[in-house]
Amino acid sequence: MNNLNNRKKQNFNLKFANLNQKWATKNHRSPKRFDKFYTQAIWVIPGMLFITIFIFIALFFVIQNAVNGATNQSEFQFTFWNFKVIFSDQTFTKALSNTFLFALIAIPIGLVLSVAIARCLSMLLNQRFFSFMQGLFFLPYVTSTLAISLSFAVMFSGAKTGIMNSIISLFGADPVAWLANPKTAFAVVIFNGIWIMLPFQIIMLTTGFMRIDRQYYAAASIDGMSKLRQFWKITLPQLTPTLMYLITMIFIWSFQYVPMGLFENETKAEAVNAQTIVFWIYERITGQGSKIISYSKAGAASLILMFIILIITIINRVISNKLWKKFS
Repeated sequence: MNNLNNRKKQNFNLKFANLNQKWATKNHRSPKRFDKFYTQAIWVIPGMLFITIFIFIALFFVIQNAVNGATNQSEFQFTFWNFKVIFSDQTFTKALSNTFLFALIAIPIGLVLSVAIARCLSMLLNQRFFSFMQGLFFLPYVTSTLAISLSFAVMFSGAKTGIMNSIISLFGADPVAWLANPKTAFAVVIFNGIWIMLPFQIIMLTTGFMRIDRQYYAAASIDGMSKLRQFWKITLPQLTPTLMYLITMIFIWSFQYVPMGLFENETKAEAVNAQTIVFWIYERITGQGSKIISYSKAGAASLILMFIILIITIINRVISNKLWKKFS
């Protein structure tokens, strides 16, 4: 009987000791876990505050202005009248169609050029020359967009001494008012957009080309596969993730493009049918170019732009997932 009681006491003491050890271990580790959480919070909280202030709160005011039909900004009257008004405005519909046209023309041309240039860069064997050319192509990306647009405005000046007019005069052509002619102004806008987008695409695609295993090409060459067939069967499938990412990002950027610098204000862009939707919104917020300030119209247009970008992004995401499953 005594032996049985002693065994029970020993088992109880062992269980109690194990509980104490677990409790001590937990208490010993909790400060470390707390320190880890505290350290992570220090890095996350500033970003969350930035997103809250400059995105969520700003989005709230945009939505509020878009559905506010009151003439007095201090009052609120829910309505969809602002959306009806802007769609009946020919300048808005023209700006929206120009933005779609800009994206449909600039994106394919930019991708074809960037793929060709990136392919040539990836084939360079001299590392120093490769780094130099990579930096040279990336230079416009770190340059101010406004500075690039101002440079284009100088290049395509309608004066006889303009750079482009000086070049075409060598072939006996008359000077062209590039930015004052509806037939050429939008072409300059597209050229400017392609030039701004090109460096980022080249860097991303060059990295994609460099990551492709050269053994694929060696095996294809042994099998007698042509260079064009190698591109379609090896290069393009391997570049699909990079291309889909670029298409998404460039589509978003295209709908946010503003030809500011090429034109003094949106009124002059409208005169040659070269306005874009963000330029249209900007003029309604600032009142420049003899426009009347209207936060309600600007908010409604901003919401329409946001939903267009969201829908395009979702569609591109679905397509990219299907292509990834097909080629993986």
